[in-house]
Amino acid sequence: MSENQAESSLAMSRSGVARALMVIVLLVCTLTYSVALSGPLFFDDVPNLLANNLVQIDGTEWDDWRVAALSSEAGILLRPVAMMTFALNHVVAGEFSALSLKTTNLVIHLVNGLLVYLFAQALLSSPALRRYQLNPNQQRNLAILAAAIWMLHPIHVSTVLYVIQRMAQLSTLFTLAGLLVFVRYRLRWAEFGAGIGELLSAALWLVLLGLLALLSKENGALLFWLMLVVEVILFRGIWRGHAQRWLIWLGWIAFIMPVLLVVALYLLSPEMLLNRFDGRNFNLYERLLTQGRTLWQYLSWMLVPNVIDMGFFHDDIPVSHSLFSPRTTLFSLLAWAVVVAASLLFHRRYPLIAFAFLFYLVAHSMESTVIPLEMVFEHRNYLPSIGFAVLASVGVFRCVASVERLRLRTAVGGLLGLMTVLLLVRTTAWSDELKLARFNVVNHPQSARANFFYANALYKRFEQATALGLDEEEQRALAVTSRGYFERMHSIDEHAFAATVMLYQLDAKYFPGLAQDNDWLAAIARSLETHRLQSSDTTALRALVDFSLMPQFEAERSRVGYLLEQLGSRYPNSLELLALQYRFVIGAEPTQKARVLPMLERAVKVHPGSRQASSFLAQYHSGDDLTGTYEAMREWLRRDQLRRELPVVREIFNQ
Repeated sequence: MSENQAESSLAMSRSGVARALMVIVLLVCTLTYSVALSGPLFFDDVPNLLANNLVQIDGTEWDDWRVAALSSEAGILLRPVAMMTFALNHVVAGEFSALSLKTTNLVIHLVNGLLVYLFAQALLSSPALRRYQLNPNQQRNLAILAAAIWMLHPIHVSTVLYVIQRMAQLSTLFTLAGLLVFVRYRLRWAEFGAGIGELLSAALWLVLLGLLALLSKENGALLFWLMLVVEVILFRGIWRGHAQRWLIWLGWIAFIMPVLLVVALYLLSPEMLLNRFDGRNFNLYERLLTQGRTLWQYLSWMLVPNVIDMGFFHDDIPVSHSLFSPRTTLFSLLAWAVVVAASLLFHRRYPLIAFAFLFYLVAHSMESTVIPLEMVFEHRNYLPSIGFAVLASVGVFRCVASVERLRLRTAVGGLLGLMTVLLLVRTTAWSDELKLARFNVVNHPQSARANFFYANALYKRFEQATALGLDEEEQRALAVTSRGYFERMHSIDEHAFAATVMLYQLDAKYFPGLAQDNDWLAAIARSLETHRLQSSDTTALRALVDFSLMPQFEAERSRVGYLLEQLGSRYPNSLELLALQYRFVIGAEPTQKARVLPMLERAVKVHPGSRQASSFLAQYHSGDDLTGTYEAMREWLRRDQLRRELPVVREIFNQ
């Protein structure tokens, strides 16, 4: 055998070993997640999927697919790519089953893991990382390790098993695909340059993948900013073997442009950012201050995956009200300023470290800055963590090389074995709603939401007591324990409507003595005098309205009606409250429904672009006033330019 043949045979053998290792990682990931594939659907899964009739299609009508794709209210672009996959799940399974939905999420996670492997392998060939002098076999092995660290990291459990976060998964999938396309083209251009035809071909692929990422979730738009991170840190303007000054300057100008645009927007029209926080109990400054601490918290979970500190709810993390409240706020912001400055100043000396930090910050820039989202969710790290996964793989390789008697296989095997165990701890908790709820509340006892989630899980079990064959003592224990956790939530946050409403219902139904001692409706009314109504509060108020409409609780119905009137006068332009008032009047006094007609007509005028306002008016006239129904329908369809509500319109006409 010739020398060339021997080298070729050895390369093929090593490539085969690499593929086998990747298959093993995929199998381990699949088995570890499989224990939780029948776990609960909850939180945003309910309104977006279980309560969304438009996405629950049988697939026989072509227009149903269009409506399903546009059926989400999440995001300004409605996320049609993600919603289409949910519709496909429903068509294939005939229902929204946890097993079908979560298995699909797991498959997407595995595909993303393969893309991380390919992306990491391509990055390790970039001009800035050639200093490591890695041969192709080492590059493959490090890329496999990076993908394994990323796939098996317990921080991603809520992204994979919280079904609605398929939106984040798909956005990451298309963003990774776009980055991979860019890096592979860029490697060739760095050596040989490119003609107009190849540049246009690359641009078309990137626009297509960027559009798919954007229509899965809005942070897919970050693909193009992340490409600039790769360009300025790892390629440095190299074209045909030489650094081109014009390309270096163009890359850096484009890189800092998004920051300058946001600053300019704030300086020219600050109300566009400030006024968006009306529905939150924090303002823009408080969010930015808090995110400085939160980003370090995320990073600590990545580097030291403490599954005890992780969880689905993190509302126990305090909001930063100033630079010194809490005291870590100023230190966190200064630390980020040092990190960014060091990454920019020393990116040539430490390119991979600079890349990991800048990739992390840019990938977090949409969900962790000026947009009025909730403060903390672990699934936001699904894309940002990739840079640190690559950094960790190279770090392990270099650390092992510097420690005598430490073998690479032993170190890697121990690391991945530990991560698999930690991942299994979390996936086991996600296998059952009660287990997950208990896991959260034990690890986050000061989280109001964690207490509510556990109390609600216990209450569900109490309601199923007969089917479960529980005796009276067990049933009473469940009811008492459930109430205790609702009360704990109320003590943590006295403005938590969900806890107060549940305490009112529990006491009215099962604890009449406590109902006499606690006037929970009065507590809600007092809270409303000082507390700004949150979007989550309307869900609790809807439960209160439905409870008050039950015949056996008619006695206090008038108090609920008065409460709604007070809220209506305080928030006269709220469509959610208008819907509750309409629901209450129709259920409590259907003969008096004319009382809400002026409110409905006013809502149509106040919200000229709202489909919901017109839909309320159409449903009001339905069956009684044919002329009014047709007029309201016309206005409804005029506002529903995407024709998302056609199935609802057809149903009203059928009635």
